[in-house]
Order: sequence, then structure tokens, then C-alpha cells
Amino acid sequence: MIICSFEPRADDVSWSSDWRPENADLNSSDFCLKYFKADLRLVVHGVDLSVRLLGEPVVDIALMLDYARRELETRSNVRVEASLTQHVYSFSREAKTVSLTTDWPPARAKLTWSELCQLTDRAKSEAFKLITTAHPELRDNAWLRDVVGPPRTV
Repeated sequence: MIICSFEPRADDVSWSSDWRPENADLNSSDFCLKYFKADLRLVVHGVDLSVRLLGEPVVDIALMLDYARRELETRSNVRVEASLTQHVYSFSREAKTVSLTTDWPPARAKLTWSELCQLTDRAKSEAFKLITTAHPELRDNAWLRDVVGPPRTV
């Protein structure tokens, strides 16, 4: 079983319903470097890979996981780093199995390729849901919707 969730940081005012950003049209830097910081709860088949540092923007975490998945389509190994905390996850792919390793806390878990794809989709979906629940007006933010929002239906 894989558990992936974000725990919004109480010390980040951007989660507050009365918070308003300086610039109403938030961009990639705002979402990936400044606002909506959270701790990551990630448990893969009983192995706890959670990160509770100083908080990382939920969008940055989701995109970091998504980037690793995309890179593993053509490479067997990839290291990804969180933008603010420089926390590193290492991924190694062998056929249909992926190993996910962190140095802090030292942990290693295995999951299938399908589970990794589901994990990245869930992380992006959860980031979008948390942000737009706190600030419904951000559902209309083109960057957020296009990058981490729900898949478009045709």
C-alpha cells in the first residue's frame, strides 16, 4: 500500500483563507518556491519516506515526483532535489520495479512502475485539491490548472 499526502504547514500563511498574494496572478516561481508549503507524508509498502523539514511547496514536491517518473521512461537512474530544502530522492528502475531511496531519513522502498505513475498523478491531484480548497479562486489560475490540475476531458 502507498500513502501519499501533504500536511500544510501551520507557519505558512498562504494556507489561510484570508491570505492574498502580493501579485494576484501567481506563476511557477510563486507555486514552486514561495507559497503553500507542506510536509510530505509518503509511506511505500510500510517504508516511511516522509519529509518533515521546513516545508516545501506542495507543487514543487508533486512536480519533483512527476519529473522523476518522466526521466525514468528513458533512464534507469535519476536523482531529484526539492527546490527549497535540497532534500534528495533517488530512483532506480529495473524492468517493472522502481527503487526509491532517501538519505534523510535513510530509507529505501520498492514499488512497481504502475504504482509510481499512480503516485505522481495522486501527488499532483492532491496539491491542486489542497490549494484550490484553501483558495477556490486559484482554480482559474492557468499555470496551476495546466501543470498540476486535473486532466482535461475531451
